[in-house]
Amino acid sequence: LFRSMIKLSDYINGTIDVEYGKSPIVLTFDDGNDNNIKVTGLDEDGNIIIDKNSAVGVLEEFKKKYPDYNVTAIFFVNSGIFNQPEYNEKILKWLIDNGYEVGNHTKNHDNLSKTTTSETQEVVGYMYDKLENIIGNKYQKIVALPFGSPYLKTHDNYKYVLNGTYNGKSYETISALRVGWEPEVSPFNKEFDKTFLKRCRAYDNNGVDFDIEMVFNMLEKTKYISDGNIKTIVTSNSNSDKINSDNDKEIILYE
Repeated sequence: LFRSMIKLSDYINGTIDVEYGKSPIVLTFDDGNDNNIKVTGLDEDGNIIIDKNSAVGVLEEFKKKYPDYNVTAIFFVNSGIFNQPEYNEKILKWLIDNGYEVGNHTKNHDNLSKTTTSETQEVVGYMYDKLENIIGNKYQKIVALPFGSPYLKTHDNYKYVLNGTYNGKSYETISALRVGWEPEVSPFNKEFDKTFLKRCRAYDNNGVDFDIEMVFNMLEKTKYISDGNIKTIVTSNSNSDKINSDNDKEIILYE
């Protein structure tokens, strides 16, 4: 286990609390499909029973097998949440209580390159409002852009992904995620832009078309490896000009 899961919010904030020698990895799930977390019923105490073959079921079994390993992920949902109306609210609360995160995937998986500015605010603000009503302020102010749209930050709608008004309330988005194809840089890199983050697709295609094998091969010589100290950044002298100085970490350089 050379990789350690961390929360997306921690990556965005530069809080890389990972053991020495391990590389952080962030798991994201879009669309709120019921195979993300499938509930088969409630136990005698009213707690949800999770199908072990759903994504969260698999993660929870992994957690039992490796209790010292940090297991987490973030789930980006639409208005149908996890498409299990009788359990949706319980699922959201269970995720938060058990170390997972929840984010915004717009009201109806909307293509934000085709909506008007007012529609953009409605579909983004609606989901923030819905999550607020169910789990209070425990959701993440992060939007996973449906279809990756709008595809450019210069698009007229993009500023309304980040800031807008819905139902008489203002919202602010801290980060937005694009459709995945290649790894993102370290949060301490000058090129890091939390408002327009790249992702990798976790599928197997025999090492081609940016599948997971290809991604890991790409990272072989450039992956982030933790020094085990959350307060420091360690890198080579040749990389020193890439470090964003706007952080509170001690920078340690080597030849």
